[in-house]
Amino acid sequence: MSVKTQATVSLIINFLIAAVTTGIIISYFFTESTFIKSTTEIFRFFTTDSNILAAVAAVVVMIFDIKIIRGKTEKIPQAAIFFKFAGTACLMITFLTSLFYLVPMYGFSFIFGGTFFHMHLTAPLMSLFSLCLFEKSDRLSFIKSHLAYVPMAAYAAVYFVMVNVIGEANGGWRDLYSFGENGIVFITIAIIAEDIIVVNLLRIAYNLGIKKQNKQSDSNN
Repeated sequence: MSVKTQATVSLIINFLIAAVTTGIIISYFFTESTFIKSTTEIFRFFTTDSNILAAVAAVVVMIFDIKIIRGKTEKIPQAAIFFKFAGTACLMITFLTSLFYLVPMYGFSFIFGGTFFHMHLTAPLMSLFSLCLFEKSDRLSFIKSHLAYVPMAAYAAVYFVMVNVIGEANGGWRDLYSFGENGIVFITIAIIAEDIIVVNLLRIAYNLGIKKQNKQSDSNN
């Protein structure tokens, strides 16, 4: 498959990710839900935040896809790839958490039904496939790839403070994911392990087929 063909496929997939995600986020302001108490509360969910991050990353990659198609550049810059990598990692955390943690609590039809079908399933898979199959650029180094933990850690820190330090009674957040009820220590360890596994496997999957750089370049990364 030629570079321009890959860029075209990437452009289509990223457009779908960005467009559908944007449409769903907007729809939340015009629909009622017994699960969400207020429209602004949607931004407290990691599902929403990870999908927004991935949608923005998709738009950034689209810009370079267009440049490749027009012959203005030959590949997507590593900074843009890393942005997409971080967004994809967050989406895979969303997907796996939904599948193995939320489904047993709420049921498959709820967690993967309605708008959640895109937010919990199709967006993560589209982002994964476009990144690993159609957006190859320079290899992602072990050290740099682990910066993808930053958005996850930032969300976890805010969630912990708002739920456990401030508390809902004092203006904080309710425990949206019922971590307190299901054992916060166990859940925390499980999530950290999940993050590590996802980031490392995603880096390996992305690097497949990309030739290794010279030793000096690798050492600088």
